[in-house]
Amino acid sequence: GEVLIFVVVDEPILLVGKFKGKEQERIGCPVVTDEGFALFITGKRVGRKLSKFEDRFKDTAFMVTRHGEAGDINASYDVGVFDNAEKTEQLFAIAKREYKPALLKEAIKDANEVMAT
Repeated sequence: GEVLIFVVVDEPILLVGKFKGKEQERIGCPVVTDEGFALFITGKRVGRKLSKFEDRFKDTAFMVTRHGEAGDINASYDVGVFDNAEKTEQLFAIAKREYKPALLKEAIKDANEVMAT
């Protein structure tokens, strides 16, 4: 599967959109990875798993591992603490340098446009 390592940089938000004509709720989690800011859009199950760590968002990096193919509705996800102090420090340094709340506003707008179609 695929692995995503990140730090959470702002409050996760609920996104509502349509998928195959049905209304669907997703969680948009503002994160910073090695590549910079991203709005990590995930289902509610992964969102709930991640929310268990909410009190650690300010000082902890996380790892989400997908078991299965991208887009597979049967894929499962592991969510946990990424235990590497050096890498965690690097990610928070990138976040401090690059993350601005305006980026989140723009990402939410883009996500809502994509989810509306």
